[in-house]
Amino acid sequence: MGRKPQRPFYFGRRYWIDDVRGPLETWLLSLVFPVILPLSLALLMVFTQTGPVSATETGDVTLSLYTLGAFPSNQGLFAQGSNPSDTRITNGVGAGIKVAVFPRNLGNSIGIELESSGHGSGITFSSPTRVGSQASTNLWVFNSMANLILRYPGKVFLPYIGLGGGLSSGMLTHANIPGRSDPDFEGSWTFGSQFFGGVQGNLSEHVFLFSEYKYFSATYHWKQLALDFRSQYALFGIGLRF
Repeated sequence: MGRKPQRPFYFGRRYWIDDVRGPLETWLLSLVFPVILPLSLALLMVFTQTGPVSATETGDVTLSLYTLGAFPSNQGLFAQGSNPSDTRITNGVGAGIKVAVFPRNLGNSIGIELESSGHGSGITFSSPTRVGSQASTNLWVFNSMANLILRYPGKVFLPYIGLGGGLSSGMLTHANIPGRSDPDFEGSWTFGSQFFGGVQGNLSEHVFLFSEYKYFSATYHWKQLALDFRSQYALFGIGLRF
């Protein structure tokens, strides 16, 4: 009997890069949904149902706004059956918002945070299907994350570290990729994970500034295109403590 022909390799929505995602991301996936998300919702429900005075007596509640700079890696693009060597993913800017709770019975040291952010970028590479042609597209990244935070509750400066995960979407707009039909808008939704560290500086009892470093990873899949997205972020923001 002849050998059964193998199914062709397909770089579309059915292509998964789970084998190359590190064990840390798998562990984060198993931790975020059964642990961090339920804890986040439970704690936020408790603080929402109590009045402002009782919430303050129970622990810290913070609301923060920030701007970010994104510095993605140029590695990890798979386009139309190949891995272009001249891939360029541009730096971008964006903004975000986050709310966190730090229960007083945990020493104001351990907290749960919900975060939403977005930024723009762009991708360019040589077309694998048309020699000498350049392919390009805009990339928009939007994240909704749940984070677990450990901090030192100092009087003036509060250093902290954390990790988290949640829903990430990568949106392509104004795509010009030879060899495929480019829609005006194309989205991919997937799990994203991150770890981060930073420091808060108190301006007063209720107002603080903060700076943060973050490393984020997610894998997006579009038509004949996939991106193992890895990016570093620099955040600067202001927050209110209630």
